[in-house]
Amino acid sequence: MKKSVFQQVGAALLFAALSFPTLAKDKIVIGEQNWTGAIAIQHILGEVIKSRLDGDVTYLAGDLPVLFAAAGKDDGTVDVLTDVWLPNQSAAWAKYVTGSKTLIPTKNPYIGEQGFYIPGYLQDKYNIKSVYDLQKPEIAALFSPLGGGKPELLVGPAGWESTYIGEIKAKDYGFGDKFAPVSTEASVTYAKLAAAYKAKRGVIFYAYTPDWIFAAYDLRRLEEPTFDGYAQDNKKDDPAYKADGCWKFISPTVDSDWLNKSHITCAYPDAKVYVLSAASIEKRSSKIAAFLRNVAIEPAELNQLILQIEKENVPPAIAAKNWVKNNSATVDKWLAGQ
Repeated sequence: MKKSVFQQVGAALLFAALSFPTLAKDKIVIGEQNWTGAIAIQHILGEVIKSRLDGDVTYLAGDLPVLFAAAGKDDGTVDVLTDVWLPNQSAAWAKYVTGSKTLIPTKNPYIGEQGFYIPGYLQDKYNIKSVYDLQKPEIAALFSPLGGGKPELLVGPAGWESTYIGEIKAKDYGFGDKFAPVSTEASVTYAKLAAAYKAKRGVIFYAYTPDWIFAAYDLRRLEEPTFDGYAQDNKKDDPAYKADGCWKFISPTVDSDWLNKSHITCAYPDAKVYVLSAASIEKRSSKIAAFLRNVAIEPAELNQLILQIEKENVPPAIAAKNWVKNNSATVDKWLAGQ
């Protein structure tokens, strides 16, 4: 009995499917870091790899040291780290980027800034431009709480190195005796900032970019002398070490008299922030590897994305998908290697 035409065609299609299986997509694992700037970048990269480079993207959460160690193996466990700050991560950088060369940095990092910030309206009205202006009693008084009391300096969350550094700077810039250092979680700092803006009152706090507050408010960083080198013993192997440098930080975990023994009389060095990708991606997909080297995120764009995710409750994947759609020209440049 002869097979019908349909049976013959069906058999031919089945044979073709078995003989020429669908090519597997290139698998990329992105390390999932837990701060919003990193989360935003993670999902932008993931969306581009999926929608423009036909890759298969998964995310693996973990603390940054764990993710670094996994990515440094270059075995596909973790392929991408999205928001790596230098000099903050200089030890891991020395091990995996300049050492084993298992992680490849982007060509164009973005610049992260940090310091003391005040509202723009306060600077414009009272001409507060420098940290040294805070020595003036009439300027310090602008930062008193609404109910009265000593002016407050919001130095940051408890336990952060930057929080201790804020106290040291207040001492060495000569305004520490006029302010009470107040340690607050970010959410409390932001609530105080919102209340100050509403009442057009004074508020001074530690912050870093990128963050959503820079998209929501006009904020000004107070001027400080330029960083000229680390003076502490644990930085002697750092290229930025200088015996008489402006930055000598003694951690409270090392010495109980850390505040008096530390001396910091300059601004933070601007951080360069990179995307790192595993060297082995080149063997799997030269196009994805080239894209990851060419990504160049603008901090202002990140501020807006963080605002959407943090304040407008847009899911990160949706925010990133919309961004990629609305910024196709930028993505085209990344893909073209510009």
